[in-house]
Amino acid sequence: MRLKALVWILRPGRHGPQVLLLERPDRRGGGEHPVTGKADPGESAAACASREALEETGLRGDLVDLRLAHRYRGRKGDFEEHAFLLRVPADAAPTLSDEHVRHRWASRAEARAVVEWDAHKQALDLAFEGF
Repeated sequence: MRLKALVWILRPGRHGPQVLLLERPDRRGGGEHPVTGKADPGESAAACASREALEETGLRGDLVDLRLAHRYRGRKGDFEEHAFLLRVPADAAPTLSDEHVRHRWASRAEARAVVEWDAHKQALDLAFEGF
């Protein structure tokens, strides 16, 4: 079983917290998503979350373990994905890696409307509650 991290990045906004949505290119399945990534051998879920957030967005902040993990079978095997919140400042602006083509800051409702997986929606709700 491979270890993964899922990171919802939130910042303060004028009308409440905003969440960062990252758009994948069509070659990677498209859609808007949080930061996700596989842990390196021997890497903890928290270390993976911090590294992946930095690699994919250039952002650092206060990492919070949401104490939510789910297992699933993907094309490349079995995974256990741990969910985190990364709190960043109101002026946080991501620098995207080549894994994504666009980004936007969204409300909770806007994010819930585009997230496909129940575990990601559950983690999103926990992130907003923990913000």
